[in-house]
Amino acid sequence: MEAHLTAVLVGGLLYAPFAKAADATAELTAERVSVFKAPLVCPAAPQIGCGSASKPILLDLEKQPGVLEAWLNRAGTRIAVVWKPESDAETRRQVVAELKEDHATELEGKSRDESVKNFLSGKGWYHSADVDRLSEEQADIIAARLVRFVKAKTALPNNKAEPLRGAFSDLLRKDLTGKSTGANHLEDIAREYLDQEQIKILKQAIKDEEAIENGERPVPNEN
Repeated sequence: MEAHLTAVLVGGLLYAPFAKAADATAELTAERVSVFKAPLVCPAAPQIGCGSASKPILLDLEKQPGVLEAWLNRAGTRIAVVWKPESDAETRRQVVAELKEDHATELEGKSRDESVKNFLSGKGWYHSADVDRLSEEQADIIAARLVRFVKAKTALPNNKAEPLRGAFSDLLRKDLTGKSTGANHLEDIAREYLDQEQIKILKQAIKDEEAIENGERPVPNEN
């Protein structure tokens, strides 16, 4: 059960796209940037974009002729493509067509201008190589929520809750960034901190997280 959760769950520091892009090409202008509306919000952490879902898309973009870099905004709602100086109209059309297959649509007019300006500001955008930071943040959010669920149902002192949260976070970070060895699962880790009744409660929390990730229930109000 928990193995399934770590397989399906997918959610930093701000990154500076303009600085890096400017290093690669001396003159980055707005005309060299296209921005797309993208459905890459993390279901389990809707305040951020989904690193594990966006990473293969961004890496694939950067393999396309004419594409220099691809970026995701923190919210997971925009993809920015920096074109190589030599990219032509046909090359760009092919990339746009491929992004449509990923349900990403190119912005135009005022929305496009505002998004390009935001991208060029260098705040809150993640390069393909750096979206793992979003996955790590997502792992921290999920780990904290699992522990809160257990604490709400049973007595769990802080001297057990905090190391349990950290252990969950470490495991989920590895899983969401593709670094897991598959040797341990959430329940395996939890047995060091929880009794059998608490393990049962954790199993319910894991089921709830799976339902959140699958869109079957909303993220609980945690304020």
